[in-house]
Amino acid sequence: MDKYLEGPIPDDVKMTPWLDQYKKFKEQYPDALLLFRMGDFYEMFFDDARAAASVLDITLTARDGGKKIPMAGVPHHALNLYLGRLIKAGYRAAICEQVGDVPAKGIVERRVVRVVTPGTYVPEEGGEGDVLESAHLAAVLPLRDGRVAAALLSVDTGRLEAGTLPEREAAALLSAFTPGEVLHPSNVPEKNLPDFLKDFTLRPAAPEAFKAENAARRLSSALGGARLEGFGIDGEDPCVGPAWAVLDYLSATQFSSVRHVLRIAPLGVRDRMSLDAAAQRNLEIIPETASGGVSLLSCLDRCRTPMGRRTLREWLLRPLMDVTAIGRRQTAIGLLLDAPSEAARLQDLLAGTRDVERALSRLALGAGGPRDLASIRDTLRLIPDLAALSPSFAEPLAGLFSSFPDLAPLCSYLNDALEENPPRALGMGPVVRSSFNEELASWRDVSLKGESWLEEYVERERAASATPRLKAGFNRAFGYYLEIGRTGLTVTPPHFEPRQTLVNSQRYVTPELREFQDKMTRSEGEVARIEAELYQDVVERTLQDGAGLQMTGRLLGVLDCLASGASIARERGYVRPVVDKSMGLAIKGGRHPVLEATLTDAPFVPNDVTLGEAPEGDARVIILTGPNMAGKSTWLRMTALLSIMAQAGLWVPAESAALGLVDRVFTRIGARDDLVRGNSTFMVEMLETANILNNITDRSLVILDEVGRGTAAWDGMSIAWAVLEYLQASSRARVLFATHCHELTCLEERLAGVRNCSMAVAEGPEGIAFLHQVVSGPADRSYGIEVARLAGLPASVLRRAFELLELFEKEGFERSSIPAPLPQKALRRQLLLFSPETDAVVEELSELDLDNMTPMRALEVLHKLKEKSLRAREAGG
Repeated sequence: MDKYLEGPIPDDVKMTPWLDQYKKFKEQYPDALLLFRMGDFYEMFFDDARAAASVLDITLTARDGGKKIPMAGVPHHALNLYLGRLIKAGYRAAICEQVGDVPAKGIVERRVVRVVTPGTYVPEEGGEGDVLESAHLAAVLPLRDGRVAAALLSVDTGRLEAGTLPEREAAALLSAFTPGEVLHPSNVPEKNLPDFLKDFTLRPAAPEAFKAENAARRLSSALGGARLEGFGIDGEDPCVGPAWAVLDYLSATQFSSVRHVLRIAPLGVRDRMSLDAAAQRNLEIIPETASGGVSLLSCLDRCRTPMGRRTLREWLLRPLMDVTAIGRRQTAIGLLLDAPSEAARLQDLLAGTRDVERALSRLALGAGGPRDLASIRDTLRLIPDLAALSPSFAEPLAGLFSSFPDLAPLCSYLNDALEENPPRALGMGPVVRSSFNEELASWRDVSLKGESWLEEYVERERAASATPRLKAGFNRAFGYYLEIGRTGLTVTPPHFEPRQTLVNSQRYVTPELREFQDKMTRSEGEVARIEAELYQDVVERTLQDGAGLQMTGRLLGVLDCLASGASIARERGYVRPVVDKSMGLAIKGGRHPVLEATLTDAPFVPNDVTLGEAPEGDARVIILTGPNMAGKSTWLRMTALLSIMAQAGLWVPAESAALGLVDRVFTRIGARDDLVRGNSTFMVEMLETANILNNITDRSLVILDEVGRGTAAWDGMSIAWAVLEYLQASSRARVLFATHCHELTCLEERLAGVRNCSMAVAEGPEGIAFLHQVVSGPADRSYGIEVARLAGLPASVLRRAFELLELFEKEGFERSSIPAPLPQKALRRQLLLFSPETDAVVEELSELDLDNMTPMRALEVLHKLKEKSLRAREAGG
């Protein structure tokens, strides 16, 4: 849940009319920061002020002299900047606006106009408030049969999906969707919800919204009266309830109808590869799971638009299962690779576009402004240039360029209506062109002519009064006035009425100046009124083309993603993989896409992978042995990442790749605990392994690294052995199994389809060198003590470890008679010869050129070596 704010107004605070008003709204929204509009600022008070001052790094002041009313505020024009920071910190915010003119007596009328939450906040594009990922909202309804009815709403794009899925599939989809909030019926306590939901911000909602019989009718009405069956959704499917729940919640928090959600799509899993939370985390696909490193998404991102980055994220988290669709994406990337100048032109044009989907959403939700309209206009201006690229390419790329809807009338309308560089909000400068409306032009003309009239009037009065230092001014309290300095005062004209006396001057008004002020005040009011009405007309006209704008945004995202893929492929030498319906996997010269892109001190060592129905053999399970740090995990992850990239329709880092479709990628990599839920490292390992074994299919790709290492050696090996036997016998899945249990390598001879591979190691006088190369056959040993030596373990520990290892290998642990360690002082003396200091002495002796050394030089060296030896002996005790 998000952060709740405690602390009522203290009893000793004197209540005033505005404070009564504030208290009423705060009681209505106790779980949100109340941003209370007071003039040009949104003010927060009491605990809200303390929380906001801490999060936003703004000054905490007080409303009263006794400092009983803590206060912190932000300028109204910078609201989006501060909202983004508050939402990212986990708060909700209720925006309370002034909705009436300031009265002569009493307080101005106010009301809460929207509640901003982590799942509904859509910031301006490119502004300082744009600090969050996409605004995503989800709703779930657990069913008695173990399935979950779910709906996913991308608030910033208007995309709504719904479906009823097995719990495991629902968990994978929600993990990929990364919702800011997940709604659930309030009559289902959080403790009774599926365990995977504990990772999300949960928000209870009215149970009535989740009832399909009521939701179907309301959802159909919200989508313009269209029958749900026309979208591929059964009106009696339980998912209809969550779909309506997300729309109802969005409408309730934004205080408006949801006008940019125009359709609903079935939330299926058969047409997409499934990547559960463990796979997303272990493979570091997106920045949120990259543990401070570079994710696959960031590594492959050469997109020029937010739409393209959203598209690339979706492609990587939900790869395709349709071979034909995959081929179309790959072909389009190839066409861009073959036309570098046209591809560069495409990316230059895309860089000039704006996020039309987000702008449309903000306008539809009533949170938009003039710059959102300008973003749409500026993007539509570039569509003809993008469409003109169509003849340069063959299908399927040509079809994408020619698929843009005809929005030329809207573009022309916005060109006529909007100023070229409108301000962020109404009232901060001209938004609508004067040429767009005659009445607006005439009232603006009054303002323009008023300035010249005032200058002429002042000149006339100077001449008539013989007062050359007479000047005009304006302030909010008194309006327009004439000012004469004390030294210039002689006899004032009779029509000069004293207005204000200052230390060095006197201010006056005249009947003509009053008439001028009335005219100017009226013109300002009329300009503001007319422009506000025209602005709303422009917004409504834009929303009428909402479907076309959404399609335009999606097409721009696809083109941007394809251009990014071509740019990466050209830069890094990627190839087009063959993706088919076979059960094989053959990668030649494969490279880890992230490590290759980030390595700077050494080239990446390519490796081959062959699994399943590959030409080289039918091994479905590879047991990989070898030392740590030799590249086992890199090889495992590389195989999974290349499969994901290929089914996303991207080219891959390899000499060649032929990949049969994978429906699910399972991973069990690394060691971590989950103490919040009472799970040790070993329990987490077993839970992940159980998930794999219980959900594996013939088309799954399974990556297992060190199963069973969190317990006793024989227990762990027994578990790993049994897991391997199960994987080999229960399905045709492709499996990569890394282990330090060398006893498991005998399974190659016992089980069909199992093959041993290992990480190549070169041994030399100075120790071992990792070649990072996968070779056939098992490793002869783990080299664990050598790795410990590289890590810097003390020499005494290493020597004892070698002694014990030789004993265990010769006699076995059970039969061996383990010698007791020597006393520490004796052990130091025994190991003195191998200490760092004496090692240096021996090394220096071996390098001496005795044939060419003079007697004097020999004595000097001997004296020096003796001193080193004495120091080493003293260090040994």
